[in-house]
Amino acid sequence: MRGEMICIGDELISGRVEESNSRYAAARLWPLDIGLAWVVMVGDEPAAIQEAFTQALARSDYLIVSGGLGTTEDDLTAAEAARFLGLPLAEHPQKLQQLEEMLRPRGRDLTPEIRRMAAMPAGARPLDPRSAGFALMSADGRPLYFLPGVPLEFRRIMEHTVLPELAARAGAGALARRELRVYGLPESEVGRRLAGLTQNFPGAGLGYYPVFPEVHLILSQRAGNEARAQAALEPLERAVLERLEGYVVARGGASLEQGVAGLLTARGLTLALAESCTGGLIGHRLTSVPGASDFLERGLVVYSNRAKVELLGVSPATLEAHGAVSAQCAQEMAQGARINSGVDVGLAVTGIAGPTGGSAAKPVGTVFFGLSDGRGTQTHQRRFHGDRAMVKAQAAETALDLLRRHLEEHAPVRGS
Repeated sequence: MRGEMICIGDELISGRVEESNSRYAAARLWPLDIGLAWVVMVGDEPAAIQEAFTQALARSDYLIVSGGLGTTEDDLTAAEAARFLGLPLAEHPQKLQQLEEMLRPRGRDLTPEIRRMAAMPAGARPLDPRSAGFALMSADGRPLYFLPGVPLEFRRIMEHTVLPELAARAGAGALARRELRVYGLPESEVGRRLAGLTQNFPGAGLGYYPVFPEVHLILSQRAGNEARAQAALEPLERAVLERLEGYVVARGGASLEQGVAGLLTARGLTLALAESCTGGLIGHRLTSVPGASDFLERGLVVYSNRAKVELLGVSPATLEAHGAVSAQCAQEMAQGARINSGVDVGLAVTGIAGPTGGSAAKPVGTVFFGLSDGRGTQTHQRRFHGDRAMVKAQAAETALDLLRRHLEEHAPVRGS
């Protein structure tokens, strides 16, 4: 089977929004031997959309369309699909009910704009109760999938519906999948370490793609039934973990912060944060995990030297001798966060996010980390590249990863 994907939206062809759905789909479809042969990007223009549909149905065994299924007048995909297929456009009763059930707990009404999400060609099948999107068959029996352009929604529908259905249609049997998240290795190095691995596992597939600052891996395994597919996936995952030597920061679709939260909760440990250059980003990520109050006692954004001194007890002499961006300052920040808060672990970060503030000795992207517990305090130094947002993202990721590694490698020590 050779498929095609059409990505629709003026924001894509103008460059205002980066198109990532096709890369995700390609990475997931290729290991199943049902990969994409063509990827086409068009704007919100009816004639261009019709031309793209015509070309796709002339050469593809299946079609995936991304985008143009929202609540505004420039969301044309459903109407153009109906016109191309010669079908009436109508509201789907099941989809209307799903929208009402989704809005009711929020106290919102089903407005005419939201009702647009229920419009689809006659005979189409809704794909997800929480999102727009539908599927139907062409006149000659080829599957056509129309998915939302929002990456999170697109990927959810791909995983739960599109991939299993296409795999079954291609005779691939049952499909088991697992997601791993990698940090600390560039995509090229991940690819080098995993090169040739699937040759030792019949029916296995491996797709990887960057989601800054991580690289996400999707492991898949085909077999005659679900139980056999899941069983065959276990040795593949073990082999991947061995080749990546501890750089896997999360498994099973979880995030790094969810993993750290689980480790802290399981060990009964409490945490305090002292953030300078990350500006509260670490705290934001941890508090996005339900139940964060069980382990996170406080987070301090100590951006100025005065804040570091007054709130954490950093010595003015340390700042004078070594500066705020130093191992010595990171050490005292972590100690102060732990001791002043009466928690088990203190985590600190201080650095130069840029674009100004760097020097020859401490260039932009220089970041120091401190981690303090009942055993003592350790510090780490890193140099990151990219713009200000990229440096902050990498600093927050590294801080969480250092904490993860520490919790996995050492037995818990309680108290200050």
